[in-house]
Amino acid sequence: MREEGISTLWAGLGPTTFGYLLEGAIKFGVYEVLKPALKCWFARIASISSSLTFLNSQFLTFFISGIISGLAASFVLCPMEALRIRLVAEPSYTTGGWIQGGCKILKKEGINGFTKGLKPMILKQVPYTVTKNVSFDFVSKFFYKSLRESGVATISHGMTFAIPLLSAVTASILSSLTSQPGDTILSLSCAQDGDYRTRDISRNILRSDKGVFGFFVGTKTRLLHVGIIVTIQLLIYEYIKRLLGCGIAG
Repeated sequence: MREEGISTLWAGLGPTTFGYLLEGAIKFGVYEVLKPALKCWFARIASISSSLTFLNSQFLTFFISGIISGLAASFVLCPMEALRIRLVAEPSYTTGGWIQGGCKILKKEGINGFTKGLKPMILKQVPYTVTKNVSFDFVSKFFYKSLRESGVATISHGMTFAIPLLSAVTASILSSLTSQPGDTILSLSCAQDGDYRTRDISRNILRSDKGVFGFFVGTKTRLLHVGIIVTIQLLIYEYIKRLLGCGIAG
């Protein structure tokens, strides 16, 4: 702020808004649609043989739903995230706005300029989506189950807010930590021109002075950033589900 002004904190806002609008719709939409569908399919498969009864698992259903929705979100978000990182890493890259910046990448690097971060994006998005969505569902379930087992007959309005809030905070911390390595690789691969392979970037990080901890550089900043975003996002997500009659998480 002192050297570049407050506007620098908003660098990349355009691709962030557009990219995460699509990413959020795909991620939450696919996740919610797949949960009941996979549950039904797994139940049918499990009925074929007693050796397949392990498929009748809510955790397995949620876990696979999270993986698929994370993959779908990766393909949607990757181009916008590549553009956002470039604009943040090189503020002088373009002076004509983020759309012109995208056209410049396309002209100089072709489609590869938007897809070169796909592998690290998957490494980031899949753990992030699985951890965020699944942990939110299961932590919420744990709290509600604990209340019922302790003899609480009626859950107050305050508890129906406090439980999703605590679950969202927990999910935000866990998802930040599990996706931090992928986010580090993604930032390094998209912050500059050229095609940098995920394997090479990972090898360079491991060979640095920080070693494996190099994957977690910036974790504190990301915990603040992602923690606030995910907590608010999951609370809104929970209340919209209730308004639509989808039931509460867990």
